[in-house]
Amino acid sequence: MKSTILPLLLFVALAPAATAQSVVPDLDQQGRSGDIARRVQEKAARQFDQADSDKDGHLTAEEVASVSPFKARAFDQFDKNGDGRLDWPEFVGHERWRK
Repeated sequence: MKSTILPLLLFVALAPAATAQSVVPDLDQQGRSGDIARRVQEKAARQFDQADSDKDGHLTAEEVASVSPFKARAFDQFDKNGDGRLDWPEFVGHERWRK
């Protein structure tokens, strides 16, 4: 019985933390989470605009490399539709924030 209680307690204790980390805060959220979300969104928008050298609203791997070496190395993982370009949701990794 003791061997089943510990895993159950760990699951109950850690499940909320696991789901909380995967939630993207709303930009209009109050408090620290909202403040951080707004700063991250603003930085991402600046990077996207800076990288979009031809101003077509999409980023090639070369354009991404100019602002984010990490995303350039993992480009195929970010390019969800496989078209060889990142649009805004692909660049930020979700569709909750509009540019």
